[in-house]
Amino acid sequence: MQLVSCIPYGYFYVSIALNGLCFRLGKSFFNINAIATSITFFCMTRMTLSLYFKRLLICLLVNGASSNLAFAQTDYPNHAIKLVCVHAAGGSADALSRVLADRLSKLLGQSVVVENKPGAGTMLGATQVANAPADGYTVLMASVTTLSINPSLYAQMSYHPLKDFAPVALVAQTPSVLAVSPSVNVKNLKELLELLKANPGKYNYSSPGQGTSAHLAGALFTSMAKVDVVHIPYKASASAVLSLMSGEVQMTFENSLVPFSKSGKLKPIGIASLKRSLSWPELPTIAEQGLPGYESTVWYGVVAPSATPSDIIKKLNDTINQALGQKEMLDKIKSLSGDPVGGTPESFTERIKADTYKWAQVIKTSGVTSE
Repeated sequence: MQLVSCIPYGYFYVSIALNGLCFRLGKSFFNINAIATSITFFCMTRMTLSLYFKRLLICLLVNGASSNLAFAQTDYPNHAIKLVCVHAAGGSADALSRVLADRLSKLLGQSVVVENKPGAGTMLGATQVANAPADGYTVLMASVTTLSINPSLYAQMSYHPLKDFAPVALVAQTPSVLAVSPSVNVKNLKELLELLKANPGKYNYSSPGQGTSAHLAGALFTSMAKVDVVHIPYKASASAVLSLMSGEVQMTFENSLVPFSKSGKLKPIGIASLKRSLSWPELPTIAEQGLPGYESTVWYGVVAPSATPSDIIKKLNDTINQALGQKEMLDKIKSLSGDPVGGTPESFTERIKADTYKWAQVIKTSGVTSE
Protein backbone atom coordinates (compact mmCIF):
# COMPACT_ATOMS: atom_id res chain seq x y z
CA MET A 1 0.00 0.00 0.00
CA GLN A 2 2.93 2.36 0.67
CA LEU A 3 4.23 1.78 -2.85
CA VAL A 4 0.78 2.42 -4.31
CA SER A 5 0.43 5.70 -2.42
CA CYS A 6 3.73 6.90 -3.89
CA ILE A 7 2.60 6.38 -7.45
CA PRO A 8 0.36 9.49 -7.62
CA TYR A 9 3.24 11.66 -6.43
CA GLY A 10 5.60 10.25 -9.05
CA TYR A 11 3.07 10.81 -11.77
CA PHE A 12 2.36 14.28 -10.42
CA TYR A 13 6.00 15.31 -10.96
CA VAL A 14 6.05 13.72 -14.41
CA SER A 15 2.89 15.64 -15.29
CA ILE A 16 4.49 18.93 -14.15
CA ALA A 17 7.47 18.22 -16.41
CA LEU A 18 5.14 17.50 -19.33
CA ASN A 19 3.25 20.69 -18.61
CA GLY A 20 6.46 22.67 -18.86
CA LEU A 21 7.38 21.03 -22.14
CA CYS A 22 3.95 21.54 -23.63
CA PHE A 23 3.87 25.17 -22.51
CA ARG A 24 6.97 25.74 -24.63
CA LEU A 25 5.19 24.10 -27.59
CA GLY A 26 1.93 26.01 -27.24
CA LYS A 27 -0.79 27.02 -24.80
CA SER A 28 -3.30 24.48 -26.11
CA PHE A 29 -1.05 21.61 -25.05
CA PHE A 30 -0.51 23.18 -21.66
CA ASN A 31 -4.27 23.08 -21.12
CA ILE A 32 -4.45 19.39 -22.01
CA ASN A 33 -1.73 18.52 -19.50
CA ALA A 34 -3.40 20.70 -16.89
CA ILE A 35 -6.38 18.39 -17.19
CA ALA A 36 -4.07 15.41 -16.66
CA THR A 37 -2.62 16.99 -13.53
CA SER A 38 -6.10 17.70 -12.17
CA ILE A 39 -7.08 14.08 -12.67
CA THR A 40 -3.93 13.01 -10.78
CA PHE A 41 -4.86 15.19 -7.79
CA PHE A 42 -8.28 13.61 -7.82
CA CYS A 43 -6.69 10.16 -7.80
CA MET A 44 -4.63 11.08 -4.74
CA THR A 45 -7.81 11.62 -2.75
CA ARG A 46 -8.95 8.02 -3.30
CA MET A 47 -7.26 4.97 -1.86
CA THR A 48 -9.32 2.30 -3.58
CA LEU A 49 -6.66 0.43 -5.58
CA SER A 50 -8.67 -0.67 -8.63
CA LEU A 51 -10.38 2.72 -9.00
CA TYR A 52 -7.06 4.49 -8.62
CA PHE A 53 -5.39 2.48 -11.38
CA LYS A 54 -8.29 3.23 -13.73
CA ARG A 55 -7.83 6.94 -13.14
CA LEU A 56 -4.08 6.69 -13.47
CA LEU A 57 -4.57 5.02 -16.84
CA ILE A 58 -6.79 7.93 -17.94
CA CYS A 59 -4.03 10.37 -16.97
CA LEU A 60 -1.46 8.44 -18.99
CA LEU A 61 -3.75 8.34 -22.02
CA VAL A 62 -4.40 12.09 -21.83
CA ASN A 63 -0.69 12.85 -21.67
CA GLY A 64 -0.09 10.47 -24.55
CA ALA A 65 -2.70 12.27 -26.65
CA SER A 66 -1.13 15.59 -25.69
CA SER A 67 2.28 14.40 -26.87
CA ASN A 68 0.84 13.26 -30.19
CA LEU A 69 -0.90 16.61 -30.69
CA ALA A 70 2.31 18.47 -29.92
CA PHE A 71 4.16 16.39 -32.47
CA ALA A 72 1.47 17.06 -35.10
CA GLN A 73 1.63 20.80 -34.40
CA THR A 74 5.41 21.03 -34.85
CA ASP A 75 5.13 18.86 -37.99
CA TYR A 76 3.01 21.50 -39.82
CA PRO A 77 2.38 21.29 -42.71
CA ASN A 78 2.11 17.53 -43.24
CA HIS A 79 -0.34 17.65 -46.16
CA ALA A 80 -1.57 20.02 -48.87
CA ILE A 81 -2.70 23.58 -48.10
CA LYS A 82 -5.60 25.25 -49.90
CA LEU A 83 -5.20 28.93 -50.82
CA VAL A 84 -8.63 30.35 -51.64
CA CYS A 85 -8.58 33.33 -54.05
CA VAL A 86 -11.62 35.63 -53.89
CA HIS A 87 -11.23 36.65 -57.54
CA ALA A 88 -11.81 34.75 -60.78
CA ALA A 89 -9.10 32.87 -62.66
CA GLY A 90 -7.10 34.88 -65.16
CA GLY A 91 -6.88 38.20 -63.27
CA SER A 92 -4.11 39.85 -61.30
CA ALA A 93 -5.21 38.39 -57.96
CA ASP A 94 -5.27 34.90 -59.45
CA ALA A 95 -1.81 35.33 -60.98
CA LEU A 96 -0.43 36.59 -57.66
CA SER A 97 -2.06 33.69 -55.78
CA ARG A 98 -0.56 31.12 -58.14
CA VAL A 99 2.99 32.41 -58.02
CA LEU A 100 2.79 32.64 -54.22
CA ALA A 101 1.39 29.09 -54.04
CA ASP A 102 4.27 27.84 -56.18
CA ARG A 103 6.88 29.55 -53.97
CA LEU A 104 5.25 28.33 -50.73
CA SER A 105 5.03 24.76 -52.06
CA LYS A 106 8.79 24.73 -52.60
CA LEU A 107 9.62 26.37 -49.28
CA LEU A 108 7.20 24.33 -47.12
CA GLY A 109 7.70 21.00 -48.86
CA GLN A 110 3.94 20.50 -49.31
CA SER A 111 1.58 21.37 -52.15
CA VAL A 112 -0.25 24.70 -51.92
CA VAL A 113 -3.28 24.56 -54.21
CA VAL A 114 -5.18 27.64 -55.41
CA GLU A 115 -8.97 27.47 -55.42
CA ASN A 116 -10.83 30.37 -57.07
CA LYS A 117 -14.01 31.35 -55.24
CA PRO A 118 -15.27 34.66 -56.68
CA GLY A 119 -18.70 36.12 -56.11
CA ALA A 120 -20.77 38.42 -53.88
CA GLY A 121 -18.14 41.15 -53.89
CA THR A 122 -15.40 38.69 -52.74
CA MET A 123 -17.54 37.61 -49.78
CA LEU A 124 -18.23 34.07 -51.07
CA GLY A 125 -14.63 32.90 -50.75
CA ALA A 126 -14.10 34.84 -47.54
CA THR A 127 -17.08 33.15 -45.88
CA GLN A 128 -15.79 29.73 -46.93
CA VAL A 129 -12.44 30.30 -45.22
CA ALA A 130 -13.96 31.98 -42.15
CA ASN A 131 -15.93 28.77 -41.53
CA ALA A 132 -13.05 26.39 -42.33
CA PRO A 133 -11.15 24.43 -39.64
CA ALA A 134 -8.55 26.65 -37.96
CA ASP A 135 -5.67 24.27 -38.65
CA GLY A 136 -3.66 26.24 -41.22
CA TYR A 137 -4.69 24.06 -44.15
CA THR A 138 -7.26 26.48 -45.59
CA VAL A 139 -6.19 30.13 -45.95
CA LEU A 140 -7.44 33.10 -47.94
CA MET A 141 -5.86 35.47 -50.42
CA ALA A 142 -7.97 38.46 -49.44
CA SER A 143 -8.05 41.92 -50.96
CA VAL A 144 -8.65 45.43 -49.68
CA THR A 145 -12.24 44.99 -50.88
CA THR A 146 -12.70 41.86 -48.75
CA LEU A 147 -11.36 43.26 -45.50
CA SER A 148 -11.54 47.06 -45.61
CA ILE A 149 -14.13 48.20 -48.16
CA ASN A 150 -17.00 45.70 -47.85
CA PRO A 151 -17.78 46.53 -44.18
CA SER A 152 -18.90 50.01 -45.25
CA LEU A 153 -20.64 48.94 -48.46
CA TYR A 154 -22.83 46.18 -47.05
CA ALA A 155 -25.19 46.49 -44.10
CA GLN A 156 -25.02 42.73 -43.52
CA MET A 157 -21.99 40.51 -44.00
CA SER A 158 -21.43 36.82 -43.38
CA TYR A 159 -18.04 37.43 -41.75
CA HIS A 160 -16.22 40.02 -39.66
CA PRO A 161 -12.85 41.04 -41.15
CA LEU A 162 -10.91 40.98 -37.86
CA LYS A 163 -13.01 38.78 -35.57
CA ASP A 164 -13.25 35.90 -38.06
CA PHE A 165 -9.74 36.11 -39.52
CA ALA A 166 -6.17 36.10 -38.26
CA PRO A 167 -3.99 38.27 -40.54
CA VAL A 168 -0.88 36.40 -41.73
CA ALA A 169 0.97 38.70 -44.14
CA LEU A 170 0.35 41.52 -46.59
CA VAL A 171 1.76 40.21 -49.87
CA ALA A 172 1.62 42.97 -52.49
CA GLN A 173 -0.09 46.21 -53.44
CA THR A 174 -0.95 47.71 -56.80
CA PRO A 175 -1.52 51.46 -56.85
CA SER A 176 -4.30 52.85 -58.98
CA VAL A 177 -3.18 54.89 -61.99
CA LEU A 178 -4.99 58.04 -63.09
CA ALA A 179 -5.05 57.96 -66.88
CA VAL A 180 -6.87 60.06 -69.47
CA SER A 181 -7.89 59.50 -73.07
CA PRO A 182 -5.32 60.68 -75.65
CA SER A 183 -7.98 63.15 -76.84
CA VAL A 184 -7.79 65.02 -73.51
CA ASN A 185 -5.23 67.81 -74.04
CA VAL A 186 -3.36 67.73 -70.73
CA LYS A 187 0.14 66.56 -69.81
CA ASN A 188 0.09 66.52 -65.99
CA LEU A 189 -2.13 66.80 -62.93
CA LYS A 190 -1.96 70.60 -62.76
CA GLU A 191 -3.33 70.95 -66.28
CA LEU A 192 -5.98 68.27 -65.66
CA LEU A 193 -7.26 69.98 -62.51
CA GLU A 194 -7.46 73.31 -64.29
CA LEU A 195 -9.50 71.69 -67.07
CA LEU A 196 -11.88 69.92 -64.66
CA LYS A 197 -12.47 73.02 -62.53
CA ALA A 198 -13.25 75.07 -65.61
CA ASN A 199 -15.78 72.44 -66.81
CA PRO A 200 -17.66 71.06 -63.79
CA GLY A 201 -19.79 67.98 -64.57
CA LYS A 202 -18.67 67.82 -68.21
CA TYR A 203 -16.03 65.10 -67.81
CA ASN A 204 -16.44 61.55 -66.58
CA TYR A 205 -14.44 58.57 -65.39
CA SER A 206 -14.98 54.83 -65.81
CA SER A 207 -14.77 51.97 -63.33
CA PRO A 208 -15.54 48.22 -63.36
CA GLY A 209 -18.69 48.84 -61.30
CA GLN A 210 -20.32 50.41 -58.26
CA GLY A 211 -18.27 50.17 -55.08
CA THR A 212 -15.13 48.87 -56.80
CA SER A 213 -11.69 50.15 -55.86
CA ALA A 214 -11.55 52.23 -59.07
CA HIS A 215 -14.90 53.83 -58.19
CA LEU A 216 -13.63 54.68 -54.70
CA ALA A 217 -10.33 55.99 -56.09
CA GLY A 218 -12.33 58.40 -58.24
CA ALA A 219 -14.58 59.40 -55.35
CA LEU A 220 -11.53 60.13 -53.17
CA PHE A 221 -9.93 62.14 -55.99
CA THR A 222 -12.99 64.33 -56.66
CA SER A 223 -13.41 64.94 -52.94
CA MET A 224 -9.78 65.92 -52.29
CA ALA A 225 -9.37 67.94 -55.51
CA LYS A 226 -12.82 69.54 -55.16
CA VAL A 227 -13.81 68.81 -58.76
CA ASP A 228 -17.07 67.57 -60.27
CA VAL A 229 -16.46 64.47 -62.43
CA VAL A 230 -19.23 62.01 -63.33
CA HIS A 231 -18.78 58.30 -62.53
CA ILE A 232 -19.67 55.82 -65.32
CA PRO A 233 -19.74 52.21 -64.06
CA TYR A 234 -19.10 49.25 -66.38
CA LYS A 235 -19.31 45.52 -65.69
CA ALA A 236 -15.60 44.67 -65.92
CA SER A 237 -12.15 46.27 -65.92
CA ALA A 238 -11.64 45.49 -69.60
CA SER A 239 -14.81 47.39 -70.53
CA ALA A 240 -13.82 50.36 -68.37
CA VAL A 241 -10.40 50.58 -70.05
CA LEU A 242 -11.77 50.09 -73.59
CA SER A 243 -14.28 52.89 -73.03
CA LEU A 244 -11.38 55.20 -72.20
CA MET A 245 -9.35 54.20 -75.25
CA SER A 246 -12.36 54.78 -77.51
CA GLY A 247 -12.98 58.22 -76.03
CA GLU A 248 -16.36 57.27 -74.58
CA VAL A 249 -15.09 58.48 -71.19
CA GLN A 250 -12.19 60.82 -70.45
CA MET A 251 -10.61 59.40 -67.28
CA THR A 252 -10.14 56.21 -65.28
CA PHE A 253 -8.45 54.99 -62.10
CA GLU A 254 -7.20 51.48 -62.81
CA ASN A 255 -4.20 49.44 -61.72
CA SER A 256 -3.29 47.44 -64.85
CA LEU A 257 -2.64 50.18 -67.36
CA VAL A 258 1.08 49.83 -68.08
CA PRO A 259 0.74 48.04 -71.47
CA PHE A 260 -1.92 50.47 -72.75
CA SER A 261 -0.07 53.55 -71.52
CA LYS A 262 3.28 52.56 -72.99
CA SER A 263 1.62 51.82 -76.34
CA GLY A 264 0.16 55.34 -76.44
CA LYS A 265 -3.47 54.18 -76.23
CA LEU A 266 -3.83 55.91 -72.87
CA LYS A 267 -2.13 58.90 -71.29
CA PRO A 268 -0.96 58.26 -67.69
CA ILE A 269 -1.13 61.31 -65.42
CA GLY A 270 0.00 59.98 -62.05
CA ILE A 271 0.16 56.99 -59.77
CA ALA A 272 -1.93 56.82 -56.60
CA SER A 273 0.75 55.74 -54.14
CA LEU A 274 2.52 58.00 -51.64
CA LYS A 275 5.89 57.18 -53.20
CA ARG A 276 6.79 56.15 -56.72
CA SER A 277 6.12 52.54 -57.63
CA LEU A 278 8.99 50.11 -58.16
CA SER A 279 7.14 48.77 -61.20
CA TRP A 280 6.73 52.23 -62.79
CA PRO A 281 9.35 54.56 -61.24
CA GLU A 282 9.22 57.15 -64.04
CA LEU A 283 5.54 57.94 -63.37
CA PRO A 284 5.16 60.69 -60.73
CA THR A 285 2.70 60.26 -57.88
CA ILE A 286 -0.53 62.23 -57.74
CA ALA A 287 0.53 63.37 -54.27
CA GLU A 288 3.80 64.92 -55.43
CA GLN A 289 2.03 66.74 -58.28
CA GLY A 290 -0.18 68.79 -56.00
CA LEU A 291 -2.64 66.54 -54.18
CA PRO A 292 -0.75 65.70 -50.95
CA GLY A 293 -1.88 62.57 -49.13
CA TYR A 294 -3.78 61.10 -52.08
CA GLU A 295 -3.39 57.32 -52.05
CA SER A 296 -5.49 54.53 -53.50
CA THR A 297 -3.94 51.08 -53.68
CA VAL A 298 -5.38 47.63 -54.21
CA TRP A 299 -3.60 45.26 -51.85
CA TYR A 300 -3.68 41.51 -51.39
CA GLY A 301 -2.81 39.59 -48.24
CA VAL A 302 -3.13 36.15 -46.70
CA VAL A 303 -5.43 35.56 -43.72
CA ALA A 304 -6.44 32.40 -41.85
CA PRO A 305 -9.46 31.46 -39.70
CA SER A 306 -9.27 33.41 -36.44
CA ALA A 307 -8.58 30.47 -34.11
CA THR A 308 -5.53 29.29 -36.06
CA PRO A 309 -2.64 28.61 -33.60
CA SER A 310 -0.08 31.39 -33.37
CA ASP A 311 2.85 29.13 -34.25
CA ILE A 312 1.18 28.23 -37.57
CA ILE A 313 0.52 31.92 -38.27
CA LYS A 314 4.20 32.64 -37.57
CA LYS A 315 5.41 29.84 -39.83
CA LEU A 316 3.23 31.01 -42.70
CA ASN A 317 4.28 34.63 -42.16
CA ASP A 318 7.98 33.74 -42.11
CA THR A 319 7.61 31.65 -45.28
CA ILE A 320 5.65 34.33 -47.17
CA ASN A 321 8.29 36.95 -46.29
CA GLN A 322 10.96 34.53 -47.48
CA ALA A 323 9.08 34.05 -50.77
CA LEU A 324 8.84 37.82 -51.23
CA GLY A 325 12.62 37.97 -51.27
CA GLN A 326 12.90 35.57 -54.22
CA LYS A 327 13.47 36.82 -57.77
CA GLU A 328 10.66 34.77 -59.31
CA MET A 329 8.14 36.28 -56.92
CA LEU A 330 9.44 39.83 -57.33
CA ASP A 331 9.45 39.59 -61.13
CA LYS A 332 5.83 38.39 -61.17
CA ILE A 333 4.65 41.17 -58.86
CA LYS A 334 6.43 43.74 -61.04
CA SER A 335 4.79 42.29 -64.18
CA LEU A 336 1.41 42.86 -62.48
CA SER A 337 2.32 46.55 -61.91
CA GLY A 338 2.60 45.87 -58.19
CA ASP A 339 5.03 46.31 -55.33
CA PRO A 340 5.93 43.65 -52.74
CA VAL A 341 5.04 44.45 -49.12
CA GLY A 342 5.52 41.68 -46.53
CA GLY A 343 5.89 42.44 -42.83
CA THR A 344 4.36 41.10 -39.63
CA PRO A 345 0.79 39.98 -38.87
CA GLU A 346 0.54 43.01 -36.58
CA SER A 347 1.46 45.48 -39.33
CA PHE A 348 -1.07 43.83 -41.65
CA THR A 349 -3.74 44.17 -38.95
CA GLU A 350 -3.00 47.89 -38.62
CA ARG A 351 -3.24 48.34 -42.40
CA ILE A 352 -6.67 46.66 -42.43
CA LYS A 353 -7.88 48.94 -39.64
CA ALA A 354 -6.47 52.11 -41.22
CA ASP A 355 -7.97 51.40 -44.64
CA THR A 356 -11.31 50.39 -43.12
CA TYR A 357 -11.54 53.81 -41.48
CA LYS A 358 -10.31 55.65 -44.58
CA TRP A 359 -12.72 54.03 -47.04
CA ALA A 360 -15.61 54.29 -44.58
CA GLN A 361 -15.16 58.07 -44.62
CA VAL A 362 -14.99 58.17 -48.43
CA ILE A 363 -18.10 56.00 -48.80
CA LYS A 364 -20.03 58.06 -46.26
CA THR A 365 -19.17 61.48 -47.70
CA SER A 366 -19.53 60.52 -51.37
CA GLY A 367 -22.61 58.34 -51.01
CA VAL A 368 -21.04 55.37 -52.82
CA THR A 369 -23.17 52.22 -52.77
CA SER A 370 -22.67 48.64 -53.94
CA GLU A 371 -25.50 48.92 -56.46
